[in-house]
Amino acid sequence: MANKLQSDSPQTKIGLFSFFLLKYVAWLVFMMGVLPIITTLTIVRKVQAFEEFSASSFNPSAMPSDISFSISVTSTVYLPLITKPDDFVIDLPIWAHSSDPASHEVVLFRRTFILDQELQNTTLFIFADTRYEVWIDGTWVGRGPARFSRKTREYDIYQLGKLQPGVHLIAVLVQWAPNQRRSESITPFLQAHIQGTTKEGFRFVVRTDTRWKALLSDAWQRDAVSVHAWGLIGPTELVDLRQISPNWMLPSFSDNEWPNAVVKTIPNANYRPRSIPPLENELFVPTVIDAGLLSPGRVIGELAPPVTDPYLLPFNVLNTTVFTVEVLSNFTNTVRVDNSDLVWQKGESTRPDVYIATTTLASGPHFLSFTDIPPHGLTFAISTHNVQFRSGLPPFQQGLHAGRRLLLAELVSQPNLVTVSSEDYLNLKFTKLPAYAVLDVGRVVHGRLAAQVVGPPGTIIDIGWDERLWMGFRPLPYPGTLHEQWNQTDSWILDGSKRSISTLDTRAGRYILIAVWGEGPVQLQNIRIYEERYPVIQRGNFTSSNALLNKIWQTGVNTLYPNMTDAYTDTPWRERGQWWGDAYVEDHINRVSFGDTKLLKRGLLFMAEAFTEGRPTALAPNGNNVYLLDYGMLWVHSLKEYWTLTEDSQLLNSVYPVLRDFMRYLESYETSTGLLDIPFGHWSETALIDWPAYTDRYGMSTAINALYYKTLVNAADLAEKVGDFANALLWRHKASSVKRQINTFLFIPTEHQYVASIVEGKTSPPSPHAQAWALANGVVREEETDQVVFSLLELLSSDPASPNVEVYGMFWVLKALGDMGYIPEALNIIESYYGRMLKLGATTWWEGFNAHLKYTASLSHGWGGSPTWFLTTYVLGGRQTGPTTWQVKPAFMGVNWASGSLPLQNGELQIFWKRQDCEDSSLHVTSPSGTTGEIIVPFLNTKMTLLLNGELIWKDGIPQVEGVSARSDGIYIPVRSGFYDLHVQQECYSIFLPLTLR
Repeated sequence: MANKLQSDSPQTKIGLFSFFLLKYVAWLVFMMGVLPIITTLTIVRKVQAFEEFSASSFNPSAMPSDISFSISVTSTVYLPLITKPDDFVIDLPIWAHSSDPASHEVVLFRRTFILDQELQNTTLFIFADTRYEVWIDGTWVGRGPARFSRKTREYDIYQLGKLQPGVHLIAVLVQWAPNQRRSESITPFLQAHIQGTTKEGFRFVVRTDTRWKALLSDAWQRDAVSVHAWGLIGPTELVDLRQISPNWMLPSFSDNEWPNAVVKTIPNANYRPRSIPPLENELFVPTVIDAGLLSPGRVIGELAPPVTDPYLLPFNVLNTTVFTVEVLSNFTNTVRVDNSDLVWQKGESTRPDVYIATTTLASGPHFLSFTDIPPHGLTFAISTHNVQFRSGLPPFQQGLHAGRRLLLAELVSQPNLVTVSSEDYLNLKFTKLPAYAVLDVGRVVHGRLAAQVVGPPGTIIDIGWDERLWMGFRPLPYPGTLHEQWNQTDSWILDGSKRSISTLDTRAGRYILIAVWGEGPVQLQNIRIYEERYPVIQRGNFTSSNALLNKIWQTGVNTLYPNMTDAYTDTPWRERGQWWGDAYVEDHINRVSFGDTKLLKRGLLFMAEAFTEGRPTALAPNGNNVYLLDYGMLWVHSLKEYWTLTEDSQLLNSVYPVLRDFMRYLESYETSTGLLDIPFGHWSETALIDWPAYTDRYGMSTAINALYYKTLVNAADLAEKVGDFANALLWRHKASSVKRQINTFLFIPTEHQYVASIVEGKTSPPSPHAQAWALANGVVREEETDQVVFSLLELLSSDPASPNVEVYGMFWVLKALGDMGYIPEALNIIESYYGRMLKLGATTWWEGFNAHLKYTASLSHGWGGSPTWFLTTYVLGGRQTGPTTWQVKPAFMGVNWASGSLPLQNGELQIFWKRQDCEDSSLHVTSPSGTTGEIIVPFLNTKMTLLLNGELIWKDGIPQVEGVSARSDGIYIPVRSGFYDLHVQQECYSIFLPLTLR
């Protein structure tokens, strides 16, 4: 009784309560790990036994009765039921083996499971290194993942809906293909799980573990040459269809002989759901522009490793004959005839790198000998007239480098030998082999060719992509010494049945060369090109009285499509890397054509995690020790612009520490003047600015310091948003100082020009980049702006064939002219430079204005679309200024009229303006609901009358209604959503004398 009375005291009750509370918490922690096992024994015991059974058998009737899938069984539990959260990291990473992987591997995975009742809300979660394709019950579901880094992996989520009772299969093809641009691969593995709930609410999960079947496929050559020798993209795909069943992903296929998967140990990383939507596949149907025979009168030989060195090829000459041997330029020392050296001559110009040796041979036995055969084998061609080979034709096999065959072979046009038909899709029939066809997609695309193929077993089909036609005649998927590192040729060996072919990874180009080797006939049916791209709808548009400008605007959008995938990429053909300067320009094109912000957000995050103690990487993922200060500063600009468009405080707060460290890192380059002084070094370690901007990258550069000024301003704005007022004040004060010092040390008042740079006391003369970057970043004093614009136009080359500002740098030239109101001058530049590219056949913008002259330069580069952004922003006059705010400032010059739309979050901002004559102009604006904006009328002269929806709002320099005001750049009219009709009347005289491009 005493103990009981004591325990009833308030103090004792509190003490006992604390004791039992702590005990209960400890018990909860323990039970979080143990209870799911204990409380679900009645349920899971049978489920687990069933899963083990189903991993080895597909026959439901063979199941023991005691392990029927009784997922509806319940268990009485009196303690609180606590379950672990469904965390993707619980899924075990699996592969086909635990050994060191080859440079390229493909593993096929299968996992069966059986349901005895309907599964609802079924969802698949999946990630793989490097990429995967997945099927459920034989139906293709999707591919992925989005590019990833070592630190961050985004798993994909597929909503599968309902699964009916019965046997089900998840099949996954995983390609291990590490590369230097797309993803930071570490080791091959697959992680996945399927989950769903029954009608009773019970949860069902199948996770990756050792019960999955995993087959390391021999169908793909593991040592095939890379698309780029530097490993920028990944391997070419050389596939032997005889080694893989077309039904391996179907439930009816038996995997009894397949080994079980092994669990891999992988480095830790942050997992999160995919932050962007799955990429879409846009259909293109190509056209045939040429077809014919490959090297008639000759036979192609392919020596693939392992090959005995020297390799001897005996043959008989029936009658005295002129015998020819053909090889590529770097193999001339490997071939001899009858132990005699050959005299080589360069082949015809349509086959660069091909060398031909001719010798007269008497009738009788002879032999070819090959020595010093390179690691990837050797391709050669020899004449067949009066020649009989003693052991059949020369060896011909798929080899490791299919591109060499396409470069060596002569294309002899005979279109009638290839039957071409098209209904919904293109069909080709090759009756006489070896033969070829050349396809034109219309513009550079980033995607895959897909077709159904049927032909005799052993037939080899090579398919190569190129951006251009060599000599206006043929694609060069492997250009040889024109671009030795490059080879975009894939190959398939047929098995005699009708098969579907495509590549696992994407390819890029406008022209496709298909070569068919072996015995005919061979048919390629339903040939389609699917462009893999970011799923956006073009909501922006631009038309005007100038048809050339209209075409230029749309070409920028067409260029963005293949460069906007799971990141903003520089070029789909050569690299596909997310270089941030490139991404900065591309995002501006996106804003006026698509209006997406998710891709920018994802890029900002990947860049942020790649900065090292403040040092900015130039691209991410896979920065590969490339550091560009200007690209780092543009990351800050993008961050500020993203926040302006979205007010996404969560992202800003998460990356702000990186911004702060970067600003401190920039300070390390400051001199006593407060300006940045960049030491000499390779551009990949300093700054790019623009390809011709050699003198603008180093020392106290005007361009770099102008960018620094704007970076300080943007950083100060962002610091205020997160409450870091001390740094905001510091950076704003420093920005004022940098602007003052630029105009003190780098400006020549007598010439009204900025020097390119001062390096170790030596001044580099003024450059167009110095003037453009100073203007575009707001450094120029107001009283000097016109003179600096004049200097920019004088310094800019008037000959687009000899540019001193390249395609990338043109963004800042156009921005400078647009900000200063020099619209006609900017349009002259656009028509001259970009019009020339169109005349030369461009359908997407090139990497450089003369990229067509250099095989290593791309003919589709994302940074080329500056005119698209300029025309919408400065000519049409529309721009988004916040999540729900906008501005319209029509040019009323440069063209007679302009019409278009600007994508906003709530819809499209519709704009039309027309200048009737020098006295009368009109503007029509329709804005989506939930938005507010400003209409800005530029000062055309002092005598202006403005009527808005018929109401007088401005006359002779005086506002007639409340809210309308005049600022330095025009008359501001605040408006809400809706339709507005503005008429501008003025006296007919001009105070503005346009410059001409000299």
